[in-house]
Amino acid sequence: MSEQTKAALDEAIAAHAADVSGSGGIITGYVLFAAHVNGRALESGGTGYMSEFAEGQAWHVAYGLAQMLLDQVASGDDDD
Repeated sequence: MSEQTKAALDEAIAAHAADVSGSGGIITGYVLFAAHVNGRALESGGTGYMSEFAEGQAWHVAYGLAQMLLDQVASGDDDD
């Protein structure tokens, strides 16, 4: 990911957190996991995956956030 795109992603996540919290919260970590396809993948039925983490975030923080997401999905709780 380019530095410009990463900066835009970080800025968008911070803006979303401020919207959700209503108090200008500070992001202390995040995990982004996305699926993507392109023309070749559509033809073969393949999907690609990508992940991004907050700058300087320790792996155990990313793991913990990912586990919290799995727990949230498993419980059917879709709150932000």
